Amino acid sequence: MPQKNFALQVLPAALVFLFTALSLGCASKPEKSTCDQRDWYETGRRDGAQGAPLDRLAAYKAECKSKFAEFSETIYTNGRNAGLVEYCAPDNSYELGRMGLPYLYVCPSTTENDFLSGYRRGQEARKIETQNQKLDAEIDTLLSRLNNEESNYTRREIASELEQLRRVRTKNDRELNKIAN
Repeated sequence: MPQKNFALQVLPAALVFLFTALSLGCASKPEKSTCDQRDWYETGRRDGAQGAPLDRLAAYKAECKSKFAEFSETIYTNGRNAGLVEYCAPDNSYELGRMGLPYLYVCPSTTENDFLSGYRRGQEARKIETQNQKLDAEIDTLLSRLNNEESNYTRREIASELEQLRRVRTKNDRELNKIAN
């Protein structure tokens, strides 16, 4: 009988949870706005903040056809320009390069040099970080070999190799600090 009482106590709570989860799932589903209801400024701002090329506007025009009003292009472009201010910021350019994301040459000429400088620094940081990951794997492998090696001569060789890899790793860390600052 205790199991039946437990089930009766848990069942209402479980039903409330299930109902809540289902209703939230339905409520949070985004509806695709129609072309005449779309916030073109926000759409442009998001596209600009993501570094999307201007040809995305042509795709919107093709999608919306006659419902794409002439003033919508101006509003979209203003929003995209606002988004590009975020995207083209030097801090963002460094992170984009570091993540290995492509740059599609969307920044205005007034900010492009600064953007590219940060972007290239980020690419260099990515290259060094990748090299450090490989060095770490080599160091781990050598440490494992060192722990399992019985010959003193071979242990000294492994220790020497470890020291060289650690020096390179330290040098890379210093270089990363220079690049990041």
